[in-house]
Parts: sequence; structure tokens; C-alpha cells
Amino acid sequence: MHGAEILPKGVFDDETSLHEPDFRAVLDALTVAVYATDAEGVVTYCNAAAAAIAGREPELGKDRWCVSWQLRRPDGSPLPHEQCPMARALKERRPIRGEELIAVRPNGAAVPLLPHPTPMFDAAGALTGAVNVLIDLSNTKDMERSSRYLAAIVESSDDAIVAKDLNGIITSWNRGAERLFGYTAEDVIGKSITILIPQDRLSEEPGILERIRRGDKVDHFETKRRRKDGSLIDISLTVSPVRDATGRIVGASKIARDVTETKRAAEALSDRFREQAALYRFTERVQRTKRIEDVFEAALDAILEALSCDRASILLFDPSGTMRFVASRGLSEAYQSAVDGHSPWASGASEPEPIFVENVDSTDMSRALKEAIAQEGIGALGFFPLVLDGKLIGKFMTYYDEPHRFAESEIGVAVTIARQLGFSLQRMETENARRQAEERLRRNEANERARAGELAAIMEAVPALIWIARTPDCHVISGNKSSYEMLRLPHDSNLSLSAPPGERPTNFRVFSGGRALSPDELPVQRAARGEEVRNFEEEVWFEDGSSRYIFGNATPLRDAAGEVIGAVAASVDITERRQAEEALQESERRLQLALDAGHMGAWEWNLGTDEVIWSPGLEALHRLERGSFGRTLADFKRNVHPDDLPLIDREIAKAVETKGDYHVVYRARLLDGTVRWMEAFAQFSPSNGPSRRLIGVCMDITERREAEAQRNLLVAELSHRVKNTLAIVGSIARQTFSTSPDARTAHRSFDARIRALAQTHTRLAEASWSGVSLQTVLYDELAPYQDDGRTNVKLQGPTAMLPPKHALTLGMAAHELATNAAKHGALSVKSGKVDIEWVVDVDTDRLRICWRESGGPPVVTPAHNGFGRLLLERVLASDLGGEVHLEFKPQGLVCTIDVPYPRGAPG
Repeated sequence: MHGAEILPKGVFDDETSLHEPDFRAVLDALTVAVYATDAEGVVTYCNAAAAAIAGREPELGKDRWCVSWQLRRPDGSPLPHEQCPMARALKERRPIRGEELIAVRPNGAAVPLLPHPTPMFDAAGALTGAVNVLIDLSNTKDMERSSRYLAAIVESSDDAIVAKDLNGIITSWNRGAERLFGYTAEDVIGKSITILIPQDRLSEEPGILERIRRGDKVDHFETKRRRKDGSLIDISLTVSPVRDATGRIVGASKIARDVTETKRAAEALSDRFREQAALYRFTERVQRTKRIEDVFEAALDAILEALSCDRASILLFDPSGTMRFVASRGLSEAYQSAVDGHSPWASGASEPEPIFVENVDSTDMSRALKEAIAQEGIGALGFFPLVLDGKLIGKFMTYYDEPHRFAESEIGVAVTIARQLGFSLQRMETENARRQAEERLRRNEANERARAGELAAIMEAVPALIWIARTPDCHVISGNKSSYEMLRLPHDSNLSLSAPPGERPTNFRVFSGGRALSPDELPVQRAARGEEVRNFEEEVWFEDGSSRYIFGNATPLRDAAGEVIGAVAASVDITERRQAEEALQESERRLQLALDAGHMGAWEWNLGTDEVIWSPGLEALHRLERGSFGRTLADFKRNVHPDDLPLIDREIAKAVETKGDYHVVYRARLLDGTVRWMEAFAQFSPSNGPSRRLIGVCMDITERREAEAQRNLLVAELSHRVKNTLAIVGSIARQTFSTSPDARTAHRSFDARIRALAQTHTRLAEASWSGVSLQTVLYDELAPYQDDGRTNVKLQGPTAMLPPKHALTLGMAAHELATNAAKHGALSVKSGKVDIEWVVDVDTDRLRICWRESGGPPVVTPAHNGFGRLLLERVLASDLGGEVHLEFKPQGLVCTIDVPYPRGAPG
């Protein structure tokens, strides 16, 4: 309906003269689009031109504000009818001018318009409605034909050509876009362009729109977009602004070209260049390097670069046939520990093939191994065998954070790296073997050159007599300073009595058991013939009549093949000991004479009558009342200890049979139960005849026997200590000079250890070898390192007396701990402290000592065991049956010593 019968009042007044023109017919005939509404915005009139622009016949009296199906703003965004210029003109009671809009027809066609809404009022000024004139801004027919031609080109293009408004809403979609992205025009027109953009690239669209709004063109922008099936493709975008007839930017046109294959080819070519470059650098580096560690580093660099993996590692079989990590990148210590030793091939496997795990989640493997891999964040793995001479020696591995497909080209590069790494390991193994052989040769030569100097230092440092023969004939024997001084010969002279006449010394002779020894009978000469000579004792007589006694050992010197090439002897001067023994023997002789002369107890036995007579002195000796002895042999035997009666009988029978002197030592059991040692001497008088009598004396020698026992104990103890001292000195010398390459350092260490040993010996000697307290031993060793206030060393524990063996061994241990603390530990700095605590467990008879350092430099576990640690861990165990635990804590060394504590030791 196009009539004006429902135009708002004021447009056509009811009183219009019949003679005036018919304005409704005029409006219907206009080619200009016109429609009118009442004051509420309800459409009351629409001419044919307006209905043509709207592409629909509006419903008069029902449609409101506008005759169009849909409205959009120039930027393409939806424009609600209640916000259109006509609605605003009515609401604001004013004309609206210059605001363009787009009318969308029901068929989807869009018509740009320029509306001119004008409100209308009656004579009283009341709003009666509004009239709107719509100006079509579409192009001319020629432009329409050009557009259709352009549309045909766009539609036939292989490239995706997409139009969108300034809000990113898709407004056109060609067949190229449909082929490229998989969506039809019906799928996407009216939807946001973001349906094509991956989540991680959504930030690109606002930037592109911003540039389009500025009028900039986006040229050949490479990115990724998502197809309808979810797959990603590489595209090159060219985005241009789209302007309307007035030149305003109203949208954008996108041309998207699929560059996946081009990019894939370029990436493949780049990968080949990268792989070849990595292989070249790897080969060049391993040819130059001299260290196996550098080979591993070069291999890891090549693996990571050529194979584009996230992490890598190299593992080799150890001597036990277990696969171990030797180098890695990006792997945690926990992961390496968890999978260490795992290998899909056995050691020495022939022609193993690479193994690939492209997705860890879908792989059948042990639960523990799978958990370790998952915890490390590994999505895929590659196992590539390392082969040497056709046998498996190890592998290298590639790790990917995400599932990974191993391409043939990638596998080929990996196999090439594995082959080159195997060749390099073989070359390094050969070169290392050669260098080690050369180094051993140089070291042996250096050891031989240093041997004379080291031996001289040892000989000069040891407080003992040392003789060395370097040939089996012993024609030349050298010694240390002490040996030359003892033999009263100039230094560097020949000490051998086996030397040819004119070269041998003539100022002394050697005796043993009162007999002069020939040169071949001497200890060094015997050892040079392969004999181990233990505990020899000799007397050296000099021209002036003086002599010296020596005690020691001699041992053969052998070469690497075990052949005897000489001998060495070590001994100590025991002259003072022998003089003490002789003085003791002389004292005993004088005592015996005094007892004999004193007639301390006399007795007489008449063999004919069997009567035994005791003197009063002998009765007193047996604690008997004067005259109470029974005067028979049975009475005498009644006082003899039962165990000694057989001896008495034998000696009596022997004296009677041989008519010789009678002498016996026995035990007498007194009336009060005490036992005394007795010695009896007797002679027959007369020597022949029927009335022979055995007359003798008897004396109490209990004190003498005890003195003899004590003397024997002292002699045995002294002999034992001398032997032990020589063994300790020899052990200290061997360990110090075999573990210290520097002779001067070894000399100082050896001298300090000998002084420590001597210090403990002195303490024991002062106590007559009865023992020394643990506190004294520790104080002696730590005293040189105490500060002025004696605050850096703390000793705490009960009184604990140590027998000689414990004192010597624990003294050496304390010396090693104190020396180490002064050189490297807490006592090397002013702030350092040493706390020593000990306890005696009476229930288990154990002595436990805890040495704790603090305040010193950070402690690092030593790479090698020195003599000090050897003494602590082995000697304490072997000598005392103890246990030692060393903890190299960063804040300070902690040493715990647990040794048996002799039951009955004074505490």
C-alpha cells in the first residue's frame, strides 16, 4: 500500500482544497525514497522507491522506525532500528543529517544510504510524526558491471580472497577461501574472522585491524591459520583497506596464499644445510681435540643442532657391562640416577639398530621407567647405538618434550653422528693408550731418577741405622748418617766387609754369640741372597776395644720380575739395653753371693738315717716355731708345693745318682697358706761312704723371682716395642714416600710423623710403659695449634688411661687429624675450632672418640686417600680392631673413632 491515507496529520490536512495538487500521488511518483511515521515511530507511509531500496514491502501501522529489514553502520556493525537516525530524530525532536548507514535486504544485499529524517509538528507545536528521505549511495551501472567483473575474478582466483568489516566480521568469501580453509560462504559470512586464527595467534588480528583503520596495507605477512578440520596451514597474507564511495574505510580485503609446501621445502633445505654444517663442525672439532670430554661436548652440540632435539646424552658400557651416563645436556640428576644402567641392547651386541619411542604415553615399558620419563617431561626418545669394530660400546640418546616423528633424513644424520662418534672414541682410546704408555715410561724414568734422592732423604730422616746394597754381591754398601756415625766412618765411604781388600773398612769386626762373623754371614749379605733376616742381634767391636750392640731386620730388594738385585737392613742401637741387662745380672750374682755368705737357712739330710736337720734360720724362713720342724724328709716335703714335688724328687735322685751337687728352686707352702719361692744348694759330704750327708742352704728367693719375672717382662716388652717401632717406622716411610711425589714434602711429613711417634714414646717411657691418658696424647698433638686464649681447641671426656699400643696408634691418628686441620681444615683459619669428646662404655668395653671441626674453610670430599686417611681407616682397624667413620661435611670434618677399651685399664 502506497496511499497517503495514513500519513501523519499535518502532512496532508483533511481540509485540503480539492483544487490543490494531490500530494500523495506526487510522493508515490517520486523516484526518491520517502517514508513517514507517526509520533511513536510507527511507519504510516512508504513510497515505491523506499520499498525498492528496502527490498521488501513494509507493514504500515506495524513496522517501526525504519522500512529496511536490517541496518548496519558504515563499519559493518549492526545498527538496531531504535538507534537509527529516524528514531533519533523523533526522540530528539530535531532533524538528523549526514549520517550514513547500510540497509540490508532480506536476500543479503547491502545498500549504502544517506537518510534525511525530519520531525513534524502541528500548529500548537506538538510532535505529530516525521518524514525520511533516503538517498541511495550505490555506484552507477558501469561500476556495478565492473564490480561484477571483479567479483568473477575474485571467485575464480586460486588464492583465498576474503572481505571483512572493521570489526573482523566476514562479509565475502570466494571459492579459493573455501578450498583453502574448508569452510563454505554460508559457514562463515557474518562470523568473526577469528574462527580461522589459532589460539596462540589471536593477538595478530587487533594489530592488523588497527593498521587497516589507519589506511595501511599489510603485505606478505606470513602466519598460520586453522582449517575447518583443525589442521594448521602456513599462509602469506596481504590485507588492504576497503573504502566506500566517499573514501571512508569501511572494511578490509584479505588475500591468503598457501605457502605450506614452499615453507616446507625451504625448511627442509635449511635443515639439510643445518645438519651438514653441524656434521662439518663436529668432524672438525673431534679431529683437533685431545680430550675425551671435548669429544663428548662436540657430539652433544652436533646432536642438539642437527637433530633439533630438546635434550641429549651419551652413555657407554662400563667394565662390568652396565650402561652409564658419560655426558648429557638438559637432564636432571634424579632422572639420570633413575635410568642409569638401562639399555635396550646387551653389551657387545652385534649390528644393533636404532630404536624410536615417538610417543612415551602410548609405549609399553616398565611402570617405574615410564614414571621417571614422564616426571622429566619427556615426550619422545631416540636410541642410537655406538658401534666400535662391529660391537656395541654405548649409545647416544635424543629427547623431545613433545611426541616426535623420526623422519628418514633425521635418522640418517643421527646414524652419521653415531658412526663419527664411534670413530672418534676409537681414536681417543688408541691415543690415550699411547699417551698412557708414554706417561708410564716417563713416570718410571722419573721415579728411577728420583729414587736415589728419595732414598737418601729417607735414610737421613729415619732415626735408625740403615744399610743398602744395590747389587747381589754386596761389594758396595751405603748407609744413612746414623750408620756412618755408629761405625765411625766418613760419609760416602764403603761400609761393606764384602768389598775387595783395600776397599773394605778395617776399623770394626762383627760378632754374634761371642763368635766373629764372616762377611757372608752378615744380615745384608744374607738378604742379598734372597733370605729374610728377622730380629738379628750383633755386637760391633772397634779397634779401641769398645763395642756397640745392634738389633734389626734385613730384606731382599727385588726388581719388577722378582729377581733379587740387592738388600736393605734397618736396625737400632741397643747398647744401653744390653748394658742394663748385664748390670742386672751382675747385681743378681752379688745378691746370690751375699745370700750364700749369710747362711740364711741351712739344712742337712742324712741319707742313711733319713734324718733332716733344719737350722733355726731355715725354720724362721718357713714361719715355723723354733724347734718345731719334724726332722724327716717327709716333714720337709709336707711344706713343698704339690706341683713341685716331682721336681724335688727328680733333683734328689739325680744328685744321689751322680753324687753331684744338688740345686733346686721350688715353692714352699707356709702354714698361713702363702706360697714362697725357695732355692736350695747342697753338696755331699763326704762324697763317698755309707753315712753320706747332703748339706746345703736354703733361701727365700720370692723377691728375686718376682724381680726376674719383672726383668723378663721388661726385656720382652722392650724387645716388642723395638720391633713395633721398626715396623711402624718402615710403614710410615713406605706410605709417605710412595704417596707423595714431592720429596721435600714427603720428608717434612715423614719427619713430623716420626716426631709424633717419638712424643708418644716419651710419654710412655716417663710412665715406665704402664700407660698414658688419652687427654695427654691429644693435648700433646694439638698444643702447637692452640691460640693464646686456648679457645680454639676443646677437650672433653672422662679420664681414660691408654695402654702403650693404644697410646701409640691413637697418638698417630691424632697427629694426622691435627696436621690435616692445620693445613686444610678448621685450624688453618683464626675462626676455626676443634671439639673432641670421648666416652668409655663400661658395658661393652669400648672407647668412642668424636673429632668435630667447625668454622674452617668449606670441606670437599678428597678425590684420593692419603696416608693420614689410610692410618685412620686401616691401621686403627688392624692394630686395635677399631672402626673409623669420616664425614666430609661442608661445615667441617667429623671423625668418629670406636676402639676396644682394655678391660681393667685404669680410668
